[in-house]
Amino acid sequence: MARFWRKWHRVISIFIALPFLLTITTGILLISRSFNPWVQPRDRIESRSELKISFAQILESAKTVPEAQVQSWQDISQIEARPANGSIHVRTKTQWDIQIDGATGQVLTNGYHRLSLLTALHEGAYFGKIVHFGIFLPMALGVLFLLISGVVIYLQPFFKKKIR
Repeated sequence: MARFWRKWHRVISIFIALPFLLTITTGILLISRSFNPWVQPRDRIESRSELKISFAQILESAKTVPEAQVQSWQDISQIEARPANGSIHVRTKTQWDIQIDGATGQVLTNGYHRLSLLTALHEGAYFGKIVHFGIFLPMALGVLFLLISGVVIYLQPFFKKKIR
C-alpha cells in the first residue's frame, strides 16, 4: 500500500509542477498587492472631501495622463468612486489606473494596474477555458491529492509500529 501512495505522489507532482509554480508565484504577488506598487498603484489620500466633479471632468482629467492613452469614453473600461476618501479611480482598456481627486479633478496618482492580469494567470483563465478547466482545475485536484498522500506517507510508519 505504501508503494501506491508514493508512486502516485511522485507521478502527480511531475505533471502539476509548472502550473503550480505559476499559481504560487502569482499568488505571492497577489498577496503583496497592498504594499507592492508594481502590482497595483498605491492610492494617495489627498483629502476626504465630497465627490463633486462631473463625468465630463473625469474624462478630461484622465486625458491629461499620456500613458493612459485616453481620447474618449471608449478608452475607459471602469470607473470606481470611493466616497470615503473622496477619490475616483479610472481604469483604462490598456490597464492604466488613474486616481483623481473627487473634489478638484486633479490627478493624484497613476500607474499600470497588473492585478487583473495576475488574477487571470493565477486562475489559468488567461490562457482560455480549455487550459483553465483542462489543466488548472486538475492541477488543483492534484495538489489536494499531494496533500492527502503526503500525510498518509508521513503517518504510515506510525501506524505500522502500532499494529506490531
